[in-house]
Amino acid sequence: MNNVKNSTSAKNHQHNYNFLIQGGILAIAGIVVRIIGMIYRVPLTHIIGDRGNSLYSNAYDVYSIILIISSYSLPVAVSKMMAGKYSTKEYVNADRIFKGALIYALIVGSLGAVLAYAAAPVLVKAEGAVPVLRVLAPVIFFSAVLGTFRGLFQGQGTMIPTSISQILEQLVNAGVSVFAAWLLVRPFVVEDPEDLLPRRGAMGSTLGTGAGVIAGLVFVVLVYFLYRPDLKRRTARGQVQPVDSYGQILKAIFLTVTPMVISAGLYNVSPFIDNYMIYGIMVKLGYTQEHIQNIHGIYSGRYLLMVNIPVAFANALSSSMIPTISAAKSKGDESDILNKAKLTIKVSMMIAIPCAIGLAVLGGPFLDIILPTNQSFPFLAEQLLMGGSTFVIFFAYSTVTNAILQATDHLNLPVIHSAIALVVHVIMAFFCIRFFDMNVWGLMISTIVFAVVLCVLNSISLYRQLGLKPELRTGLLIPLISSLIMGAVCFFIYQMFLLLTSSKLIAFILAFIVALIIYIVAMILLKGVTEQELLRMPKGQLMVKLLKKVHLLKD
Repeated sequence: MNNVKNSTSAKNHQHNYNFLIQGGILAIAGIVVRIIGMIYRVPLTHIIGDRGNSLYSNAYDVYSIILIISSYSLPVAVSKMMAGKYSTKEYVNADRIFKGALIYALIVGSLGAVLAYAAAPVLVKAEGAVPVLRVLAPVIFFSAVLGTFRGLFQGQGTMIPTSISQILEQLVNAGVSVFAAWLLVRPFVVEDPEDLLPRRGAMGSTLGTGAGVIAGLVFVVLVYFLYRPDLKRRTARGQVQPVDSYGQILKAIFLTVTPMVISAGLYNVSPFIDNYMIYGIMVKLGYTQEHIQNIHGIYSGRYLLMVNIPVAFANALSSSMIPTISAAKSKGDESDILNKAKLTIKVSMMIAIPCAIGLAVLGGPFLDIILPTNQSFPFLAEQLLMGGSTFVIFFAYSTVTNAILQATDHLNLPVIHSAIALVVHVIMAFFCIRFFDMNVWGLMISTIVFAVVLCVLNSISLYRQLGLKPELRTGLLIPLISSLIMGAVCFFIYQMFLLLTSSKLIAFILAFIVALIIYIVAMILLKGVTEQELLRMPKGQLMVKLLKKVHLLKD
């Protein structure tokens, strides 16, 4: 009997380990993608400025909404459905899901691209963003197809093709964006009588987005053809269960994708609405287009750029978690569902909380190092990061809890929660901008409130539907205390080295290294993470070995 228990325990441990390994791979890729994005935004901002960033953001936010409606949820939906079929060895049905999803992607991707191009003058609020959106329009089609192939691989429990394709996509995006932006603004460097420089620069940067997506698509298609013989062998085995017709498959895809699309649309539509409000309201308040583009460019191209880097980890964990929880759901393994859900939330918070504190302390100095200072608003980005870094915590928590609800077939709940949160967000943003003249501060505050509302509603539903309670002590309180200690030490270290070296870069690097060490030490000493949990994480054995060498963990 004990042998059976030990075998089951080892099996569950391995499942959790593999689950976090795949999540870790995707998370690392996501962070690498964000870092590449941040690096190439440095020369790009030098070329197109904060005004160009604002026009790019206007067009990109509309593009994102159409992409969400058409195909954004395809990787998650396809991976969820295929994981469920693979867990019950329905290989023929799994193959039909992929083919059905590809047909769906071709149709909705085409419709989305036509809509973005034709309706661009209506969809964007800022002057000059129409041609930028039209450059992005064809990318919607290629993104839909790319998402289907990524879902195929994720549904089989491997995040490596998705991760590599994301990094490749961003590398190509970075190179083409900077070169194209430089090429398009070059004739206007000396003289720009028609104020075309920001517009042309933004158009150049969007060319990189398209080139990156096409590069990622080429890569996953090549991997698919290498992997195809194995897929054919599985399908040739047949299955015990009845084979679903393509009509049934397409219906199932539609019923799975639709609530995910609505939820993701409501979840991500706020930047699109924010653009309309910030331009529409501030113009009526008497602000010039140049003033609005400057502050909105700082908000979208600096503040959001920084806070979205750690959020990538939560997104990656969510993507890797959905197929594994869906497989456990198909088998009726409630214990496995709860274990994976709790572990995902805990790991997400262990990353998000210190990142939020770190951004508040070092985010501003880091931006000063990598980006040119906006002379009109030199301290706005730093102030936004200090006041709004908590966005990282709430957005990460709402992201993973959304994914848990979707993975356990409670697809309607994220839709309802996102709709409620969006209404609160819009009302608060409108009042903050229109009646209190808070401009981008109003956007920042209302966006944080949006995430907070989602966190509360998702937590209530998880408790009611799954009996899931967050681990308050080890999952929230101890990471918060450890992060606050880290933040205080980090602040004094940075200031001290800044006085000694007069170099922001050296002071930042030293303070960052010290902050990382302080947080890990505090988490171990306060027992916020156990040896067993460390072993489940990527490179866990190496971490445990190092911690035992310095006597932070006992043998």
